[in-house]
Amino acid sequence: MTSDRCPLAPLRRSSIGRKAIVKGNRVRTKSWVQTMIAVAAVGVVATACSGADGGGSGEPADVSAARSVADQYVSPPEGLVLSTPLSRAPQAGKYVISIETPQPISSAKDDAIQQAVDLLGWRYQRILQGTDADAGPKAMDQAIALKPDAIHISGTPLSMLSTQIKRASDAGIPVIADSVGDDPVPGVISTSLDGTAQVQEWGKMVASQVVADSDGEANIAVFTITDYPILNVFTDAFTAQMKTLCPGCRVEMVNQQVTDLGTKTPQSVVSTLQRDPEINYALFSFGDLVLGVDAALRAAGLQDQVRFAGQTPTPANLASLKDGDDSVWVGFPVQILGWRVIDMLARQFNGDDLKPADDAFLPTQLLNSDNIGTAGLDPKTGFYVGVADYQDQFEELWLK
Repeated sequence: MTSDRCPLAPLRRSSIGRKAIVKGNRVRTKSWVQTMIAVAAVGVVATACSGADGGGSGEPADVSAARSVADQYVSPPEGLVLSTPLSRAPQAGKYVISIETPQPISSAKDDAIQQAVDLLGWRYQRILQGTDADAGPKAMDQAIALKPDAIHISGTPLSMLSTQIKRASDAGIPVIADSVGDDPVPGVISTSLDGTAQVQEWGKMVASQVVADSDGEANIAVFTITDYPILNVFTDAFTAQMKTLCPGCRVEMVNQQVTDLGTKTPQSVVSTLQRDPEINYALFSFGDLVLGVDAALRAAGLQDQVRFAGQTPTPANLASLKDGDDSVWVGFPVQILGWRVIDMLARQFNGDDLKPADDAFLPTQLLNSDNIGTAGLDPKTGFYVGVADYQDQFEELWLK
């Protein structure tokens, strides 16, 4: 599949320089990344192309409205957002399997799931997904054969696993999927965690901050992989918000392939900026795309041309903020996401209504060099947590 956002269109010059993204009282692994290698092996190859999308109308930007949105996310979240307790404490002895792909954020989330199931007295197993064309279905087949009480998948489009999901359903094994852009299908109890509504919100948040801090003069190159639906959810929401708040701003899509991470992507960023010096923002649809970019920009003498923004920051992205980097990232609470997976399954096993959990977003905020010092980061992994006592809050919800 190729992107429909070609060809290129010119961007206009911005007058701003590099400065802290968040000022004063302003302020969400994307875990779908976990399955990118396996999905790419299926034969979905992204055509590297660029395109302009939106902007150029000459209408004035609504910087005040942008600031109003961004202002809502200056402070760390106060709680889990989810507040509806279970009807009763979960029954012990359940057996859950996660399909885990070889990405650090996947491992961090599943480590959190292990902690949650230990608290509940459940049994937990991970099946590592390979990178061949049938890796996802093979891993699911293996999980179904072990006859667990539930299977957890992440990032992989449900259409790739339709046969296995039906087999699991026929066997009475519910499936929960996070970080996908799909609606639930029969056999899948939920896709809301890090799902479409949540990711759209993150796109709006980042766009609002960009408009606010550029004073409505942002020219943006968006680096993404357009063949992955959950990424398109983010970039489409970002672009739509830019069009609403800053009709004269320009947004250019620069497509990547999963194999470009840390290899071709750095040069792609350099080439994009060299081709068009008007670009003053580089938006990354997930943090791992930044791998190697800083060094490449310094080598090309372009480190001062753009400011970074994006979602799903890696520990390295967050460490850069601590060093004074003027990027802005949406806080992605990977550990809480892991606990929310188990919370959803506990509600399912209890026969409780899933709607309160489906409707509750993950706690988040906009992160920058000004507020990273007070943001909740996991001291062991460096990932964003946001809510330091999240485990205690889950214990209350679970009547433990």
